[in-house]
Amino acid sequence: EICEGFDVSQACAPSLLRLVVRLLSMGFFTTTGSITAVVVAILAFLQQRALQAPLPEGAKIITSHPILDAILEEHKAVIGKQYHGYRNHCLTVMNLANHRMGGSLTEEQDDVLAVAAAFHDIALWTDNRIDYLDPSIARMEEYAKRTGRDKHIKLMRDMIYYHHKIFTGAFASMDPLIGAFQAADSSAFTFGLVPFDMSTPYRAAVGKALPNKGFHNFLVGRGARHLFSGKVTTMGPAPMFVL
Repeated sequence: EICEGFDVSQACAPSLLRLVVRLLSMGFFTTTGSITAVVVAILAFLQQRALQAPLPEGAKIITSHPILDAILEEHKAVIGKQYHGYRNHCLTVMNLANHRMGGSLTEEQDDVLAVAAAFHDIALWTDNRIDYLDPSIARMEEYAKRTGRDKHIKLMRDMIYYHHKIFTGAFASMDPLIGAFQAADSSAFTFGLVPFDMSTPYRAAVGKALPNKGFHNFLVGRGARHLFSGKVTTMGPAPMFVL
């Protein structure tokens, strides 16, 4: 069943609005806040409009996954109150990546996607790191070796390492799962603004089925603490981004 039993009040548009309130409460300038509010209003309109359209034939949305859920359950205590938000974020990435791959993943690809999704941001909590790519990869590798997934370590490592890659031309010569994973995470992180797929019925339906649950508020707060920690001495991409 697709998107049944979900509270519409928890759909993407309200999540976006709550994020703006969070940004403004942190002291963003009035001009910046006003521009953001206009953008959010447009995005919210497009999302609500997209929700009225039918999903593409054969499209499906998963709201649980046995491998993903088992991994996250192992880390539930350390993730704490962000557990449900991060779980929904991981499932959002899985759905969008699968959709970009044509919805026809093999069982092996589905397994790889689930493991990469579970670990891709995990060191935000397990290692308390804003530069979480390498420690997240290390956690994934330990799990992969422990569970007999050694042959997929390189692919899962690349999926995690490049999931915030800015310049994506190199993906053309890589396994297609790497590019699909990066695009899916970008869409999940930006509410569908990058790449611009948030007005599509599928993206809107995924957002409705898997509400944000405060995950972006957590990311904004974590990023702000890093920005004002005194550790940022040069201008450039945040430490989790790869050029």
